[in-house]
Amino acid sequence: MSYRRLYAINTAQRPIKPFCDCPFPQSVLLATYKGYIPDLITCRCGERTTMDNKNKSKQKDSTTTTKCNSDDTVKELENEEWCQPNGLQWSWAQNVSTDAAIDGADITFHPTYSQGTAIVRSERPLKAGMVHFWEIRIITPLAGTDVMFGIGTDKVDLNQFQFHFVSALGTNSQSWGFSYNGKIQHNGIQLPYGQKFSQGCIVGICLDRTRGTLEFFLNRRSLGIAYTNIPRGPEVNIYAMVCSTAAKSVVRLINSTSQIDCLQLRAFKALSKQPKDLQLLRQMPGFRGILSDYWFLTPPVRYSRRSANSELDIADEAVLSKARLGRKQKYKDDDIDINDLYSNAHKIPMRSTSEDDDELHASECFDEYFHYLF
Repeated sequence: MSYRRLYAINTAQRPIKPFCDCPFPQSVLLATYKGYIPDLITCRCGERTTMDNKNKSKQKDSTTTTKCNSDDTVKELENEEWCQPNGLQWSWAQNVSTDAAIDGADITFHPTYSQGTAIVRSERPLKAGMVHFWEIRIITPLAGTDVMFGIGTDKVDLNQFQFHFVSALGTNSQSWGFSYNGKIQHNGIQLPYGQKFSQGCIVGICLDRTRGTLEFFLNRRSLGIAYTNIPRGPEVNIYAMVCSTAAKSVVRLINSTSQIDCLQLRAFKALSKQPKDLQLLRQMPGFRGILSDYWFLTPPVRYSRRSANSELDIADEAVLSKARLGRKQKYKDDDIDINDLYSNAHKIPMRSTSEDDDELHASECFDEYFHYLF
């Protein structure tokens, strides 16, 4: 096997770097911690941080408030407000029969130990004729059989796999899922889609019920449209869903919004690919509310200083010249098995760093029964 193929396989197996530089609890601490795991997290990157946000979390830390009140950041906040998230329009539904503790926007799957797959869905269906977008932050390391994010109809049995370790979302025609190992699944068919991800990453989902498309984002970078067969009729109730087989795995819903599909939304979506024109629009009075509603079309990025030197800004990606396309790597060797690579090959880093050469943690080699030991 060639070195190039070995490197490509190892790169696809390594999780993508977190969205931000904030500290997150390690697996050893989580295994021995008896309290409420979300209390260990102080990160608020990606959430709305302005003082006038009525939907902000009740656990918002004082450091963010101090930052908002400082004179040095007033101008920065005014500029960031144009593309700030607008809070939570819906959260998760309580289900006493599911092995998951739900507290507002936080979900703790299998708080004691895992004996199967737990599925949680949104508290209300995502209506037809609208564009829905929500983001989920991953609080704990992901391991085990599968942790998936996606959607499903009201025909999905949330307790079907409570004693089985399976990739629950996408096992049949009633659900669509995106796995932490980088694959998507629907109707029992898995396909390569993106890179593996874990703790600290932000997963975004965009459901367009007018056009019947489902698109996933990773750290606010679009991975492309995954499916185009989503039911568009109002007779089908579709919910946001998350499933996990890993013990003490925690995720948090940080943003959720639903917008009516109209000419205004489509026009702004087309304009979002023209950063220079968009900047001119932001300077016009009267567009503040519109840009706030459609913030997810141009989300703020680059929270991670570690990746600031290697990743392109969302505005840069929209105006890439042919000379700069060389920064995106393409694999054309005939000896490389296409199944070993995810479809978005341009997202594979061109070279590894010293941090990337670290071996995988032992917890990734065991199933849920042993995950809590690490």
